[in-house]
Amino acid sequence: MVLVRIATIIWAGAWNNRGDFYASLPGTYVKTVNPTLWDSPDMRGAMGYQLDTYYHGPIQYLTLYPIAYLDSYEQIAWALLPVYIVALGLAWFFLFRALSALAPRRDLRVELFAAAFLFFPLLQAFIQREFEVLIFLAMSFALLELVRNRTTVAAAAFAYIAWFKYIPLMLLGYCALRGWVRAVVVFVATSAAIVGLTHLAFGLPEFYNNNVPSHAAQVFRVFDYGFHLDAGGVLNGDGFCNGWFETETTLTNLRHGLCAISARAPWLPPNLVYLLICAMVAAGYLVTHFRLQRRGAHDDGLEAGWRRALEFSIIVTICSCFFFAHYYYLIALAIPLLVLLTRFIDHERRGRLAVWALSYTLISAFVIPIGILSRLANTDMWARYVGGGWFLYGEFLLIVLLMREYWEMGAQAQATAARSPAIS
Repeated sequence: MVLVRIATIIWAGAWNNRGDFYASLPGTYVKTVNPTLWDSPDMRGAMGYQLDTYYHGPIQYLTLYPIAYLDSYEQIAWALLPVYIVALGLAWFFLFRALSALAPRRDLRVELFAAAFLFFPLLQAFIQREFEVLIFLAMSFALLELVRNRTTVAAAAFAYIAWFKYIPLMLLGYCALRGWVRAVVVFVATSAAIVGLTHLAFGLPEFYNNNVPSHAAQVFRVFDYGFHLDAGGVLNGDGFCNGWFETETTLTNLRHGLCAISARAPWLPPNLVYLLICAMVAAGYLVTHFRLQRRGAHDDGLEAGWRRALEFSIIVTICSCFFFAHYYYLIALAIPLLVLLTRFIDHERRGRLAVWALSYTLISAFVIPIGILSRLANTDMWARYVGGGWFLYGEFLLIVLLMREYWEMGAQAQATAARSPAIS
């Protein structure tokens, strides 16, 4: 079944291949590098068509610089198809190696393969040629290096990831909080190299004369919210809910999920619920971190590898769910989901595995191809899925599962430290 699903997705990706990656093209440098692509008729639908700007971070344009020499988006999409197939294969291999090291008694290749390649955000990102596929590859590599305790190599991957959509710059804070001085240095040095190459290749000003400042400002609008009808009678959000509207079918983060529910349940203040979730996650993470630090545990060993995997999973989930996010951004959630799947099977936690399955199903748009569901229900199931905020419940369950595992790890470390004097 998984192989059939993969085959149909590759077939769909050959023809239905436009999304935000297409919208972010071509980038100002194409005007001089290849005027044919700059003027290509099939680029006219792109948001960046013949605009002197770059809609995504510099790492996309540096990595995919050679596509500027192709003469149309159709050629770009075909060229990237085999590249992205290989990228996803490598990403799965890195994840398999990392998780096999954490659960050496288990052979989970079938479970991990199925969970990865039935995950709809991953499939959608592939079909649309989103650069998030290559970011997912870098994240998978970073997880492997973290599990191996090669934090400086992981830090270089962190910097690569961060200079796509900037929010993962918080990974620098993670390295600093863990006290990994060399990793911090590597992150900063890699970032300096990326920024320097960006300046030489493209110039820096055109990376912020776009929608990045408005998205950044929206992150901090958390103290007011409201709704209004536009001229067409469509309900739109204001303040905290700015950017949400009732017919929107791509945004699937905590903010927009809470706004979708609040629009139907006016008694629910979405901004306050969001701030409460943020506060609980931050407090739980920091308390657990300092518990583990006081234990003075070594960075080597299986439990230390699990700690780094869970911490990275939490940060990836925060970056993917707590801010502006289209559905395909959730490709990154394959990492925390596969980490938890491995842990629950290895530790034989059947109850939590059932909750994991529910979370996975909700995030993955019910797993069954959405076109089949729509025909069976005789309605647009995708619109109902996004408009009803079903993804929100899956994301919330994932956050709860991650934080519970991490919290229990800290509590166990504290209990062990408390018993140690009596034992000695």
